[in-house]
Amino acid sequence: MSFPPTKKCAWLLAVCLASATVQVEAATTDEEVRYGRDIRTLLSDRCFECHGSDSAARESGLRLDQRAEATADLGGYAAIVSGDVDASELWLRINSTDPEEQMPPPSAKKRPFTQEDRARIARWIETGATYEEHWAFVAPVRPELPGLSREDWPRGGIDAFILARLEALGIAPAPEAERATLLRRVYFDLSGLPPTVEELDAFLADTDPEAYERAVERLFTEEPFASRLAEHFATPWLDASRYADTCGIHMDNGRQAWHWRDWVLDALRNNMPYDQFIREQLAGDLIENATKAQQVATGFHRNQVTTDEGGAIDDEYLVEYAIDRVTTTGAVLLGLTVGCARCHDHKYDPVSMDDFYSLVSFFNSVEQPGLYSQTPDSNRAYEPFIEVPSEEQTTQLAELEAHLAALREAMDAPLPGEEGARAEFSSEVTGASGVDWSIPRILRAESSDERVTLTAQPDGIIVAEGPQPAAEDYIFVLETEAASSRLLLLEALSLSEEHPGAGRASHGNAVVNHATLEVRPLHSKEEFQSVALSWAWTEHTQAGGDFSACCLLEDDSRGWTVDGNANAGPRTLLLLADESFGHPEGSEVRVVLSFRSIYSTHSLGRLRWRISPLASAKHLPVAYGRWYSLDAFPPEVAGDRTSIYETLHGPESVTRIDLEQTFGPDERRWTFEDRLRDEVVVSLAPEISAIFLGRMLYAPEARELELSLGSDDGLIVYLNGKQVFERRVDRGALPDQDRLTLALQEGANSLVLRVVNTGGLSGYYLKALPHEQVLKGVMPLLVLPEEALPAAQNDSLTREWRRGFFDGYRVLDDDLQAKQALTVEITANIPRAMVMKELNEPRQTFVLMRGNYETPDESRPVGRATPGFLLPMPASAPQNRLGFAQWLALPEHPLFARVAVNRLWQTIFGRGIVTTLQDFGLQGAWPTHPELLDYLAVEFLESGFDVQGLLHRIVLSSTYRQSSRMRPELTEIDPDNLLLARYPRRRLSAEQIRDQALYTSGLLIEEFGGASVKPYQPPGLWQEVSMLASNTRIFERGGTGDLWRRSLYTYWKRAVPPPALQTLDAPTRESCVVARQITNTPLQALVLWNDDQFVEAALALASRTLAHSEDRGERLVWIMRTATGRAPLTDELTLLGDALASFLERYLADSEGALALTSVGEFEAPEGTDTAQLAAWTLLASSVMNLHETLTQD
Repeated sequence: MSFPPTKKCAWLLAVCLASATVQVEAATTDEEVRYGRDIRTLLSDRCFECHGSDSAARESGLRLDQRAEATADLGGYAAIVSGDVDASELWLRINSTDPEEQMPPPSAKKRPFTQEDRARIARWIETGATYEEHWAFVAPVRPELPGLSREDWPRGGIDAFILARLEALGIAPAPEAERATLLRRVYFDLSGLPPTVEELDAFLADTDPEAYERAVERLFTEEPFASRLAEHFATPWLDASRYADTCGIHMDNGRQAWHWRDWVLDALRNNMPYDQFIREQLAGDLIENATKAQQVATGFHRNQVTTDEGGAIDDEYLVEYAIDRVTTTGAVLLGLTVGCARCHDHKYDPVSMDDFYSLVSFFNSVEQPGLYSQTPDSNRAYEPFIEVPSEEQTTQLAELEAHLAALREAMDAPLPGEEGARAEFSSEVTGASGVDWSIPRILRAESSDERVTLTAQPDGIIVAEGPQPAAEDYIFVLETEAASSRLLLLEALSLSEEHPGAGRASHGNAVVNHATLEVRPLHSKEEFQSVALSWAWTEHTQAGGDFSACCLLEDDSRGWTVDGNANAGPRTLLLLADESFGHPEGSEVRVVLSFRSIYSTHSLGRLRWRISPLASAKHLPVAYGRWYSLDAFPPEVAGDRTSIYETLHGPESVTRIDLEQTFGPDERRWTFEDRLRDEVVVSLAPEISAIFLGRMLYAPEARELELSLGSDDGLIVYLNGKQVFERRVDRGALPDQDRLTLALQEGANSLVLRVVNTGGLSGYYLKALPHEQVLKGVMPLLVLPEEALPAAQNDSLTREWRRGFFDGYRVLDDDLQAKQALTVEITANIPRAMVMKELNEPRQTFVLMRGNYETPDESRPVGRATPGFLLPMPASAPQNRLGFAQWLALPEHPLFARVAVNRLWQTIFGRGIVTTLQDFGLQGAWPTHPELLDYLAVEFLESGFDVQGLLHRIVLSSTYRQSSRMRPELTEIDPDNLLLARYPRRRLSAEQIRDQALYTSGLLIEEFGGASVKPYQPPGLWQEVSMLASNTRIFERGGTGDLWRRSLYTYWKRAVPPPALQTLDAPTRESCVVARQITNTPLQALVLWNDDQFVEAALALASRTLAHSEDRGERLVWIMRTATGRAPLTDELTLLGDALASFLERYLADSEGALALTSVGEFEAPEGTDTAQLAAWTLLASSVMNLHETLTQD
């Protein structure tokens, strides 16, 4: 709006003055014009966007929302001249028809001022253009009760203010509603369910004047009504809190959030004071010595939409989460659209960007990621979370822990017969294996580096001395008299007490990358003959890489590592030749150890050799090489699932895992991945492709090995270059989905898995299941001579022998394993609750230019502070969310109590005293009864924020008890019933409609609290909108215990909210909703007629009706009263009877149709029920359940 220094057109002035005269005269007959009620909204809607509080958008330097600037001299003229309409440039501009002068300009696309609007503005200017502070930003003060001409009607302050407004307009309140109607009304309002016929009859029979009051009291204090009240009032709070069971963005994966809902239910049932209710939800985690319940309460601000979309940026979404919390807090608790100040100063309300980001600062330091990981677990609680065990779980875990402690104590002590059994078992192993260890004489020991000397000592120990070369070989020539040997034992010994590692490196480590064995007759000049090593085993393998003993069977850069730095101590290495070696006259055995891995200067410092024959390898385990993988191979043609299984890429035929071998045109190689482990489900790349995994298995003899397998999706297995297994399936990976027996050859075997992913997540599972006679863990140490056993392994060896082979211990261990498994199961089922958790160091918050996380204005840091136009935080309050919550509940806070009572009023009357529940700002609606709003707010404050007390007061009022009948005289005066001269009839909410159907049919299962349930919904909906990898892609309907719970507990998938409820106006809960829109569409009728839930409810109601009486007339009256709360009129009874007769005639002639109708859902009618009768009554029940009276709160 650009004001010129002169008024250009005399003719325009004349026109404007003429119209002004008419408008002012019209306005003079009205009540006093007030800026806040009558003028501010007009200017705010049309002028403040360019001439309001947003300095960045302000044009011509003119500000109309503040009197000093609106009336300032602009160079010989002013926008507003107090008392002089004709001299006010504003007046001329809003009356102009010249597009260049007209305000608002046509380009602004604003609604033009009406004649009535102009009249009000003229009257306001003429009477002084008085500005007043916005009513909502001034603390409420208890108003005086108004004087009334009629004193018999008001039952309290509510009625006094309502009646005063009516009397001022000459309107009488409506008479009290019929008693049955009133009881049905208050039942719906306080429990969400209708009264039963028996409850109606009892009430109607009670002629005591206080009968209604007693009925109301029961709804607040007695069960099951108190629980029903909590469930009913929880639903709008879940809307406002954007509660759902899925994350909302991208995968829309499931989350475990229901424990917060249970907290809300408990708080409402126990009538927790509203200030505490809010304080614990905003900052329960910050309360000193916070209980688990107080932490759970903070799930209020963990309900927001989160993302797990790959490529999303942490910082961006952390900002979005904090802003969502602020906008939700603003709408729900302050009744302000604070989010409008994200990108610029609020164009209407006095909320600056600094104010907005100061609020963001309160919520910007939660210990959570911006981008969450994807997971197949649809019951995941997203971090941060806490575990919230039930009392039963807590007791069970305590009892189990005590039992486990007693078991461990018994197992740690020597058991009867143990010593003899251990000696007998060891003797059996050594006897069956035929081992006979000897320490060979050292004929020669040298290094390939002449600077290093290897000195043999009398006990056979060889010590390395000299400098440490980067790489070297140790060459040993050993003398043995054994004619036939197969086993070599290398003892890698600690250098000293000060240097406990077996390696010469300063950290004690050593890496042997290869070993070779050669033999010739003793004292012979023959060439040494090579003997292949086919198996290697050690009792300890270093973590963090491929350092297994199997590595030294290959000749590459890998190697066996003694782990001298992290776990210093002696090590043993068993090597098995693929055939017996030796000569009758004795043998010279040459062993070469190579230290030529990628880890330089990693040689052994002190070692000893032993040699033994081997009669049987049945006790020796398969030695497992580590897993390697190849990059995923996508299908040749996008989306071609067949080629993922069938296209050959090369790994299918390999017989060794050769790290130098390449595959495919891009020459991909085997890559080690430490995360590829056995006995756990391992996740793989979530893309449509084939992924190859390979490893080597070294068998000490030819034998069978059983595998337990799982895969996501399909799986092909290759052994030694040949396919041995295939499973084409779409599934998620789980343990033991398939079993496979491998026929291993003695020595090296290649095992390759082809994991085929046809969409979504991918992964595999593998566990080897060796024969029970095979020594597991460290038990192969039993084939060693006793003096060679590492002392550090004694406990492990004893434990594994006991567990595997000693019955006395196994009984205890089986009990231990069972109790541990039960502990794990109970622990896994402990509910988790997503909570708020503050960072140790708060994040610095800056004003974000245009609201973009990438453009923080580092010259404008903000701290935690409340908006400047409201009262400041007390100096004693902590500068965090807890302090913010305390600030909200201050008695002098202008918004908190008003917003709360307004929302409660809306819950009861269908419309707030301020109809814009989320906007008490300058664009919001003026209260229909300002004094009543302040009266209720002060009463609420002084009652200690007693929610049920306020509800009690409302439903006992005469205003609430009025009939809803429309009177002709109100049609013109108050068509929207803003004055409440009658009760505002309205349609039931989505949840009330469904719950009423279940309740009246007798199906409703009333269980208070608990996890979300999945009742009926059309098939395929979730799949249509879900990513292939979403863990909520497939809808699995619950059992009867789930189908018939209250709607509050229905599983809420944000991408596809419960379709029947959404059709009946339930929100998606992607964002905060403080008031639902009520619509009337054909789809709603289709849902009520055809949805399985409602057809089944009609079927169950029909069955109840048939059981109620044998008399048709009594049945008709009962079903009508059950559904609507009243008996049918005579003509209605005739109509119902005729309809029933028609339905019965239809189904007597159509037995298949009758059977189809009565088979809908899981409900089963009593045995022997006549199908045609049941079908006819089902249609009649459906008709009655769809009556306007049934679906309406009157």
